[in-house]
Amino acid sequence: MSRLNIWKRVTIALALVAMLATGAVWEVRRARAFNPQPDPPGRYTMVGIVRGQSIRINASNINPADPNLPPDPCRVRLAFMDADGAVLTNPRTGEAAGRTVTLQRGQSTFLHLDADEFFIGDTGATRLELRPVFRSVSLVSNAQSPPDPCVPSVEVIDNSTSKTSFVYAGTPTFGNPPEPDRQQ
Repeated sequence: MSRLNIWKRVTIALALVAMLATGAVWEVRRARAFNPQPDPPGRYTMVGIVRGQSIRINASNINPADPNLPPDPCRVRLAFMDADGAVLTNPRTGEAAGRTVTLQRGQSTFLHLDADEFFIGDTGATRLELRPVFRSVSLVSNAQSPPDPCVPSVEVIDNSTSKTSFVYAGTPTFGNPPEPDRQQ
């Protein structure tokens, strides 16, 4: 073999080794995460609504009705709390803004709060700060369904048009941030 052919083969071999090494280093540096449990739904932060708006927390049992599987109900607690963690009470009726419901497969429910109910007279208050609360307990454990089949959402509604202003799915759970020298 000529020297030129040997150098071509060595160069090609070195290039292949360099590409494989680069790929291996890249793969090792890539962060991998696995969350064996779904993030708990319904973690909400404070939300503000004003006169002319309503807020609604919805809950749905998303397991479809299947005659081949046993029923999988869940009990949900829906409420609205103030900044101090106390359940809001309607000043006109004295009723607490909360309820507990059992949802069968495919069923949904909601809890509606109208900001106008909380502004009595001309108090100068223009904004109601609250925190939606969702708690769910699965009543039947079934290996074929997720551990918590009930999921929430929150929506803010314009009272005059009945249109949804926005939907709030909840606050994700964050882990510890990566070390500064290990960031990608």
